[in-house]
Amino acid sequence: MIELLVRMSSVETDPSQRKENEKIARKFNLWVAEKKFCNPDEGLSDLAEEFGITEEELTTFFTVVMDSRFSSVRKRLRLEEARRLINENPYMKIVQVANHVGIKDKCNFRKQFREAFGIPPAEWQRECLKAKSEK
Repeated sequence: MIELLVRMSSVETDPSQRKENEKIARKFNLWVAEKKFCNPDEGLSDLAEEFGITEEELTTFFTVVMDSRFSSVRKRLRLEEARRLINENPYMKIVQVANHVGIKDKCNFRKQFREAFGIPPAEWQRECLKAKSEK
């Protein structure tokens, strides 16, 4: 998430707002490092409360600094984590992967994974298994 802080320098001109965004970015980077995005019940209001800011401030941060919505960022993080899990644990059941990353509905998970990576998770898993067996 280092690019986040770098990008912020080009977005914010107000020094006090830039400092506040850097503070939020540090908290967000920690939240990501702790993989709290995998909690299926964690929403924008929970994150704002954890960061000690309002939902409006957090929404503005995502919109202005990250050029995205919280839900889109969380979804991307979950899917990247799912892909990592499948790479490292190709014998893990797809439904377990989905649950682990906070996506409760297996069909929704398959759809999101395919949209993000152009391949269904089961096919990705087969490719990972094949690659491991060739080593």
